Amino acid sequence: MTLQNTSPKLSANRLVAHRGLQAGYPENTALSVRKAIEAGALFVEIDVQLSLDQQPMLYHDINLQRVSGQDCLISALYSNELIALPAYEPERLGEEFIDQTISSLAQVVELILSHPKVTLFVELKEESIAEFGAEIMLANVCQVLEPIRNRAVLISFDYSIISTAKANGWPQAGPVLLEWSHIHSDQITAIAGDYTFVDYKIIPEAENLDRLTSKLVAYEVGNAKLANQLAERGVAMFETFDIASLLK
Repeated sequence: MTLQNTSPKLSANRLVAHRGLQAGYPENTALSVRKAIEAGALFVEIDVQLSLDQQPMLYHDINLQRVSGQDCLISALYSNELIALPAYEPERLGEEFIDQTISSLAQVVELILSHPKVTLFVELKEESIAEFGAEIMLANVCQVLEPIRNRAVLISFDYSIISTAKANGWPQAGPVLLEWSHIHSDQITAIAGDYTFVDYKIIPEAENLDRLTSKLVAYEVGNAKLANQLAERGVAMFETFDIASLLK
């Protein structure tokens, strides 16, 4: 084994599986989450949107075309219709996973329940918040997450919904930064997030990260060299599409 791969900087405690094990499986599916956990992930991130009947579903895009091959909005279909559709990323993965269907948040919660050491990061997508309202989005997602509430971290680019989640007593939550300068804003400071997610490319070279009070999670980190460089600068955790390779 190489020194890079045995470094504590790349332990499972510092890696987040972005949309599950996306490198080898359709993103945001119960399959990709399970495969990430099998690869050793202790932290998994997923994206959540609401169906027409306001049920939380795993999905990143507002349109079903890229992942499911259907030119339709996710918010236009009922949950029972969505779970019957494929989630196979045809352009990236071909027909290999055509039998994999769209997953509900409830399915993933059931999976996480059987893995008590795993923490789930749940990104509340802005499109769904705009479509259904923050109150409905937060209430419906939190209801499904209740069985794993102490191991479910709410995150979002929508700072206000994270602020509301914290004010309502959700155990762990944090923002995904739109701009680096926001990290020092009154709004982000008031949130006092447990974690702060950020695109590693917008972290200023001269920024002193040691003074941050929340754990900084940088995305999208694709290799050990980059992860180690970010660790040296004070980044706490790294989100990656290929957690299996980084843990090998």
